[in-house]
Amino acid sequence: MNSAQQSEQFKQSFREEAREILVDLESALLELNEQPTDIELIGRVFRGLHTIKGSGSMFGFEQLAAFTHKLETSFDEVRNGRLQATPELIDLTLSALDQMRVMLEEGCGSPGHDPAACQALLDRVQRLCGTPDAAATAAQHSAAPPVPDGENAEQASGPMRTWDIHFAPGPEMLRDGTDPLLLLRELGSLGGLSVRASMSALPPLGELEPERCYVAWEMVLATAEPVEAIRDVFIFVEDHCELSIVPAAGGESVGPIRRSSFSAAAATGAAPARGLEEPRSQAGGRRNYDQPDNATSLRVPAAKLDQLVDLVGELVTVQARLSELAARSDDPDVAAVSEEVERLTSSLRENSMNIRMLPIKGTFEKFRRLVHDLARDLGKDVEMTIEGGETELDKTVIDQLSDPLMHLIRNSMDHGIEPAARRAASGKRPMANIQLSARHSGASVLIGVSDDGAGINSEAVRARAIERGLVAATAELSEAQTFALLFEPGFSTAQQVTDVSGRGVGMDVVKRRVDTLRGTIEVSSRPGVGTSVTLRLPLTLAIIDGLLVSVGEALFVLPLGSTLECIELTREDVQRANGKHLAMVRGELIPYIRLREHFDILSQPPAIEQVMIVETGAGHYGFVVDCVLGDCQTVIKSLGRCYRNVQVVSGATILGNGAVALILDPERLVQDALRAAPQGRWGEARAGRGAGTRELPVQTRERAR
Repeated sequence: MNSAQQSEQFKQSFREEAREILVDLESALLELNEQPTDIELIGRVFRGLHTIKGSGSMFGFEQLAAFTHKLETSFDEVRNGRLQATPELIDLTLSALDQMRVMLEEGCGSPGHDPAACQALLDRVQRLCGTPDAAATAAQHSAAPPVPDGENAEQASGPMRTWDIHFAPGPEMLRDGTDPLLLLRELGSLGGLSVRASMSALPPLGELEPERCYVAWEMVLATAEPVEAIRDVFIFVEDHCELSIVPAAGGESVGPIRRSSFSAAAATGAAPARGLEEPRSQAGGRRNYDQPDNATSLRVPAAKLDQLVDLVGELVTVQARLSELAARSDDPDVAAVSEEVERLTSSLRENSMNIRMLPIKGTFEKFRRLVHDLARDLGKDVEMTIEGGETELDKTVIDQLSDPLMHLIRNSMDHGIEPAARRAASGKRPMANIQLSARHSGASVLIGVSDDGAGINSEAVRARAIERGLVAATAELSEAQTFALLFEPGFSTAQQVTDVSGRGVGMDVVKRRVDTLRGTIEVSSRPGVGTSVTLRLPLTLAIIDGLLVSVGEALFVLPLGSTLECIELTREDVQRANGKHLAMVRGELIPYIRLREHFDILSQPPAIEQVMIVETGAGHYGFVVDCVLGDCQTVIKSLGRCYRNVQVVSGATILGNGAVALILDPERLVQDALRAAPQGRWGEARAGRGAGTRELPVQTRERAR
């Protein structure tokens, strides 16, 4: 790898780290807006800004570093109690974070930042601080000639303290792209600095590693800044170096001192700096921090994880084929190897899927900024709460959740939540609440967006649907059918288009994206109480556990996570039900769907069929199949663009014998059957035990296997 590629690699690593820091900064600022005196939050913001400033300077993001330095100065004032964390300062800093994101992505296809907008932001921050531009002042000091001794110098510099500083970079510092010289330059901006380089750790020429730093520095710094400001210079390398900062003997307060900028030659130990007269280490340059790096985590590109899961999926398919061959073979050694490969493949599959699982809290947290900004723009008082943020979900699913959640939140803020005066008049507390929640439900995860606003006006929705010709004026709609109209393309009840909503695009985007994820949407609302939208999504889009069933010659896979049990269905049972597709299971009438009829499969059913009971958002339903062949690990393969409108099938999988089985989507299959079923086929399925039905024998899932 040449130096240009290595430099770009370091820059990309910095971008990834900085993006995470910016997300954390945004979250901390929004919390600080509610708790402006919280010392921990103030320190968290300051450290985040300081890290971006220092690392940005090292990796060549000079504009970003200079811009961030001025923000850092303002929060240093807050940290020292000379400035308050007012809502105006927090709003300005949030806007500055947006500019920092643009600067961070420059050179990656993103448009350049606006220098005028950046300067306007900094000017407003400086006016809030009531102090001159600290960065400019530091620059003037470093560029100006040395100040002569005397009273004027005393007044310019003020009382000083002297510190002895020992700094020895760790063995990985240069490899990580850190430039110690830049750290020393920043240290020199705090006051008068003298530097001496130590070469005691330099090994013999034959043992020298060119990418390792063997030089240490002994420094004396005279400054009016507190020790925290000195330590902040090394905040992002402190764990990877030897560092000591102690008051110099007799250096509690010194008189005026000349400010001097040290040269690169001094920093590297060349003349005129003097190497310290120290004996060379007997360990060949090994310092006490030079120990193996016991890092507990590492950053891996998402593309590599996707490739790993693809390979595991192929391995699952091959393992299924091996199991098929072993079942037909009488060789016990082949059977033993097959069982061992199956065990290892199952463990590898589970571990690879767990690597891709991430808590959804990070996705939820970034919407605090959206709620904050919309509340300000709409003149509403809104707080956001999170429930179940530790719930884990496949990264692929999480990546596609941002747009749906954004549109649902915007819809709640604009249409659902009332102004504070109207809320107070109706007996509600002035501050409204939007809650984001997540929880597991079988093989699915439920993502909820709820508010305590005015609720959905069903009559207004119906009237707008009639006006647009979506339903007939005489149509009788259930509540679920009425709410489903909200997701029609271009549908909106807003009287005028605003910056937030009114174009009828948002909810349509939610529906299309959730459909892409093979999920469903449930809406519930009570007038005057609030609205809740729940997205039911699969935990993963790659590999699932399933039950393999057959109908004639056709093979299907039902997701194991949503399958509850299996019951037998005889021809006598069908006759007793008087033509209704109902089965009695433990006192509950379960409607069922005949897959043979639904898919027009031309074959005769066996005398005893099997009904697979599954759990869906609409309740328990059964799917009638000929035979349950057993469980299987299923690698989901896309059906291709030709079948993109087929909703009842999630995809396909290749079995061990080379046959293809379609993976059914129980939720969509039930919805499709409900639309297509003749009136009265299932009767009053939830009313209780009906005439002509009897309790059917139950097979548990274990027995079905």
